[in-house]
Amino acid sequence: MRRFDGAAVAAVAMGLGLIGVGALSLALRDFAAVWQPVPASWPGRPATPMVSALILLAAGAMMLFPRTRAWGAGLAAGFLGLWALALHLPRAVAHPAAWVSWNALAESTAMATGAFVALRQAQGREARAAVYLIGVCCVVFGVSHFVYAKFTAAMVPAWLPARLQFAWLTGAVHALTGVALVLGVRRRWAAGVEAAMMTSFFLLVNLPGALAAPGDHTQAFGAPIALTLSAAVWVLATSRAVERRA
Repeated sequence: MRRFDGAAVAAVAMGLGLIGVGALSLALRDFAAVWQPVPASWPGRPATPMVSALILLAAGAMMLFPRTRAWGAGLAAGFLGLWALALHLPRAVAHPAAWVSWNALAESTAMATGAFVALRQAQGREARAAVYLIGVCCVVFGVSHFVYAKFTAAMVPAWLPARLQFAWLTGAVHALTGVALVLGVRRRWAAGVEAAMMTSFFLLVNLPGALAAPGDHTQAFGAPIALTLSAAVWVLATSRAVERRA
């Protein structure tokens, strides 16, 4: 009986998320909404979304198969890292008081880092620094839930009670799992809890939102981005990088 390979499943889920983002970019002939804030003045902007879409589709497709996973993960890590460094970091530095910019930077960084971990896993190597990087990103996510508590609460399904308190709770979980990853306290558990919570967001918030409002580009892109992000943390949770205290 074959042993369940959680790392492979996480990598495939991340590949599917990237394919979803790429397919939407191709269909809409546009960048991934708020996740790729390419300036309107960018030369050749009408054509470049197609290039972005093809890169995402290629990276995602290669991540689906063991033989090409390292190539796909490397391409994804590099391209998503470019989102973080070229698009989001300058905005965050230029407007340090706007926490939404840091949250956007953390999302792109976490996805790029998860892809890098998948690359190292495919190569039979570890990615120890990735634990700290994703841990910091989780702390940023947690702070965002408190800074934008009312906005976060509005995204909580209406059938859940105490939506504002639920936003605070999930923010606290984000922050605590991030601190645990950075400090080396039960890292596998922390990464697993974070990944499971993010997956619940995808299933309860992002996917229903995209299905209910397919014409809303932000909602449409939100679902595959959320899948990619949660899968990136699952990649970390199933990796050897969280096995030992650094």
